[in-house]
Amino acid sequence: MPANLTAEAKAKWNRAQQARTPKEKIPALQEFLSAIPKHKGNERLRAQVKRQIAQLKAEMHARQKRGSGRPGERSIQKAGAAQIAVLGLTKVGRSSLLAALTAAKPVVAPYPYATKESVPGMLQFEDVQFQLVELPALVPEGDGRFVFQEGCGALVRNCDGLIIMVDLGADPVEQLERILAELSRSQMSATRLESNVSITKTRSGGIQLSAAGRFLGCTPEEIASFLKSYSIPNAIVRTMGDVTLDDIEDVILETSLIYKPTVVLANKADVPDGSANSRRLIDRATSKMPVLVISCHTGFGLPELGKRLFETLGLARVYTKEPNATSPSPEPFIIKNGMTVGDLSRQIHSVLFRHFKYARVWGKSASYDGERVGISHILSDGDTVEIHA
Repeated sequence: MPANLTAEAKAKWNRAQQARTPKEKIPALQEFLSAIPKHKGNERLRAQVKRQIAQLKAEMHARQKRGSGRPGERSIQKAGAAQIAVLGLTKVGRSSLLAALTAAKPVVAPYPYATKESVPGMLQFEDVQFQLVELPALVPEGDGRFVFQEGCGALVRNCDGLIIMVDLGADPVEQLERILAELSRSQMSATRLESNVSITKTRSGGIQLSAAGRFLGCTPEEIASFLKSYSIPNAIVRTMGDVTLDDIEDVILETSLIYKPTVVLANKADVPDGSANSRRLIDRATSKMPVLVISCHTGFGLPELGKRLFETLGLARVYTKEPNATSPSPEPFIIKNGMTVGDLSRQIHSVLFRHFKYARVWGKSASYDGERVGISHILSDGDTVEIHA
């Protein structure tokens, strides 16, 4: 059901989206909540905003209780192409995973809840590095729920993706459901919301439409104007089937539920019930949440993790080349799928973006090697780009 927000409500929503800290975001969301028209079609939106406010208040309370820089703080500075939080119940193999794939030295112990603090380690995949951060295990509450330990929720919200680890020696589906429930309570989701519209924000290029169907009651120009009213001047909009402005608005407003690209790791494939339990888990997760069956004990499946993370996060590597140079730089820039030459030039340096003239591209996105392209050209993994300014 469409929200039919007024211009005043949209402006307040935009201010809430721009807020960066809980202290700034809570009053902005409260103002937005007061501006949402009170009719039945907006009940879901109002409930989402209220849950987000409650979660932010809980986060602020936890920070105040800890005190800045005191023990218990889970913040880990990001490194590499992406920061991946490793979640799971106790004794599923999170520490063993980190020890097997990185140079980190986590505590690997036979007793439960051995991990007391977050532990980072770097995973190498070809010429890309991912930062894996093992979080302390979720703990049981009296009502049967399993919840994040103090400070872990904030790190999960700030990370770029998730690894959910389950133990194939127990019921992996039950473990997964418990973790997904805690993510939902924390206003996060391991799967994208079902929609026939996807909106990927970009840094430049305006509104680019890719439609496999019809726009009902609106034109491409009206869609672009509508997105700009929500302070989205640059984006790639992909649609399937018949789409209205109401459908697009629904997708915009669902951003209060944070999507975290997720890979499910089913550990202990070598146990007696491992094969049967992995099939049950794969049936539950479906294609929306890729499952990788592994064994930290034997090493089975571990070499595939880097590739799965790269694909699930929707990343691409782009190599830059100086004009007249014979070869590109060996270190790639890591970008999101769908990003443009303009996004890359801005990522390199704002001055390069402002003085951009044209670029030459070699690779999958080019019609031929060295094709001359403009600032809105969409890049592909493995492309080499020569920017002229």
